[in-house]
Amino acid sequence: MDLRSEEQEWEWRVSNLIDPNLRCWDRELIWNKFHEEDAKAICRIPLSHRCVADKLIWIHNRNGKYSVKSGYHLTRQILRADEWTECSSGLVGMDVWMKLWKLNVPCKIKIFGWRACQNILPTRVNLAQRKIIENTCCELCKRAPKNGIRALWECGVAQGIWAGSLVKLQKCTQGQGDVLQLFDDLLKRLSTEEFELFLVLAWFIWNQRNLVIHGGKLKDPRQVLKRAEDFLDEYHQAQEQMLLMLSAQQQITGWQPPQSAKYKLNFDVAIFTDMGPSSVGAVIRNERGEVTVALSAMGPFVQDSEEAEIVACQKALEFAIDVGFTDLVIEGDNVNVMRAIDSNCMDSSRLGTVIEDIHCLVSGLRWSAVSCVKRSANAVAHCLAHFAKNVSEELVWIEDCPQPAKEALYNDSLIFS
Repeated sequence: MDLRSEEQEWEWRVSNLIDPNLRCWDRELIWNKFHEEDAKAICRIPLSHRCVADKLIWIHNRNGKYSVKSGYHLTRQILRADEWTECSSGLVGMDVWMKLWKLNVPCKIKIFGWRACQNILPTRVNLAQRKIIENTCCELCKRAPKNGIRALWECGVAQGIWAGSLVKLQKCTQGQGDVLQLFDDLLKRLSTEEFELFLVLAWFIWNQRNLVIHGGKLKDPRQVLKRAEDFLDEYHQAQEQMLLMLSAQQQITGWQPPQSAKYKLNFDVAIFTDMGPSSVGAVIRNERGEVTVALSAMGPFVQDSEEAEIVACQKALEFAIDVGFTDLVIEGDNVNVMRAIDSNCMDSSRLGTVIEDIHCLVSGLRWSAVSCVKRSANAVAHCLAHFAKNVSEELVWIEDCPQPAKEALYNDSLIFS
């Protein structure tokens, strides 16, 4: 498209940014006329391959329609983001919470850690602020007011337990303002396994305090440390055993051939974060599992994996129709995408026009069926999608496929033969 003068640009429409022949964004024009961030955002908007009417959608709801609930959640999200920005410890708190949630410890201990960071544990200081008690001194050492950092870290009883624990903890100095700052310091100093032990031990210290408050006896620091270590070891062993049991229960689901005289189209997508765009893999096989045609190609820039899957399905169907197939079982491994493709309802979401394109393509087939399978049954298409990372142009194989996909084909043959 020829670039227009600045005077004419005031009269531009969105259609001026779309290549009328290819029905895609005119990337060269957009990158010349917009800032980089705006250009990227525009080029990532999926376009219909048909001339469809414009429509207004609400992108903050999955179905594209506004609801009071979605508006409320968006408002809360904006306000929360402003609070994080205004608070000096906001970014630290978010970083600590993200690391805390990934720890391999029981959920109740993760929640305990989060409550400690948020200063909402029922410490004596917090109870006094709510007019439940008057005396705020620590019930164990009878000294300074017991807040979160005092109860878990600075109290003499707690320090007695920490003194016998990790060497790195013994070298940590006091003086942190609150538990959040303490956790942030320790996450930088300790390994993940060491911090898991620290958090479990902090939870035992808190339970030890509650036990004493309700008439129990103070236990030896070495005994508390030993119980915490044993507790964490038992939890890790139980988790490993559970994973082994689940993997043993899960039967390997492989690709299954279509009925006689039909063909099966499998598609998949890969997103390369280091490169930006997506890639598409598609394969059509007969009732004997033999490859008739295969495709490996780079795809467009996408915003998320669901968009990538839908665009890949569109590309795979166009490819299948171009090479002359009319009786197809369409298989993918994303349940949301396959459900949308199989639905006859009008889709008003951000990807609705692309889904409608797919419906039009499917309606042009003589016979079709849609199926969602596990990833293990979509291995050939998966290999073809990843193979596209090494190519700069669209590759098509007739009754053949690249070596990585051949290995997946062989594995499939062992299951259904």
